[in-house]
Amino acid sequence: MVMSFGRNVEKTYTYNILENSQIKPLARTDQIKDLGILLDERLSFRDHINDKINKAFLMLGIIKRNFKHLTVQSFTMLYNNMVRSHLDYCSSVWSPYMKKDIEALEMSSKKSYQDSATTKTHELF
Repeated sequence: MVMSFGRNVEKTYTYNILENSQIKPLARTDQIKDLGILLDERLSFRDHINDKINKAFLMLGIIKRNFKHLTVQSFTMLYNNMVRSHLDYCSSVWSPYMKKDIEALEMSSKKSYQDSATTKTHELF
């Protein structure tokens, strides 16, 4: 697969590879996943951020369905290991710089933590 990065990159050029004495063209793609990070042509990471937010909410749903009665300490441990880890993985590489991406990440983190903390822990006290 071939992927070009940049604003004004010529995409008409075809790259070829020699395989079994035959020349085969390489497929061109607009997006690729490497080490769990979605890279696109413009390096905007918007799709990656949306994917991580969705994954965090998915993990939060798993916690809500499978753990009915939690203490604050238990919930915090599960949240940090199952939800927060998805939001923090390789954040130094894709670190959000656009205001709406930062707000979306913060909103998902706050919402998931507040919703679960209040619904899960009040039953024990």
